[in-house]
Amino acid sequence: MAKRKSWEEKNNNIHKSRKVIIDTVFGREDNTQRVHGYEGKVEEKREVGETWVDSDGKHWEQKEGYKVNVSQMDDVRSYLEKLNTCSSENCKNIKYGYADKKLIRKTGMCSNCLAEFETKLRIDGTFPFYEDYKLTRNKLAYVRDLKMRYEDALNGLKVNFEQITEDGRVENWKWDVDIDKVKNDLKRDIDGASEAIDTLLERKSALEEKLIELNHAELIKK
Repeated sequence: MAKRKSWEEKNNNIHKSRKVIIDTVFGREDNTQRVHGYEGKVEEKREVGETWVDSDGKHWEQKEGYKVNVSQMDDVRSYLEKLNTCSSENCKNIKYGYADKKLIRKTGMCSNCLAEFETKLRIDGTFPFYEDYKLTRNKLAYVRDLKMRYEDALNGLKVNFEQITEDGRVENWKWDVDIDKVKNDLKRDIDGASEAIDTLLERKSALEEKLIELNHAELIKK
């Protein structure tokens, strides 16, 4: 009786790739086949609310379906909190209302602390100069913006212009005015705004010197 041949002897001539498929299907292990590759680090499953520090020293917190960098979020929260927090060291206000938050963003202080602060300025005689200084700065910002608008209007001024309609058509229009007169008017407005800016800058500088003289240099804004 002939000796029964082994699997290896019977399939010695099978192509290697086909042999791998057959071995895989029937669960045979082929010690001659080796697979080499990179095994990446498996990310650990975290519970919602769990915090940890990675190998780079970054702090993370697990949320529902995603994670956040705690350090970056803390910076954002700190900035937003600062916008709505009174800058006075002696502030006793526990909860800020809408009016307080609006005033804090404008002046840096809540209504109670601002009233107390301005009362002290009235007592030492600083308040009139302080109030004038605030108004001068506001006027200066307004006139600078106005001058910029005049300059934009002058630069974009022309007799013929195009207008795009709702259906995408381009229509040519002609402005029936004395273009030279309009330009001259805008130039006069620009010159007037420039003179006003110079005057306001001089007043602002004089008020800043007075505030320094009254020992209130902290009131000066850039």
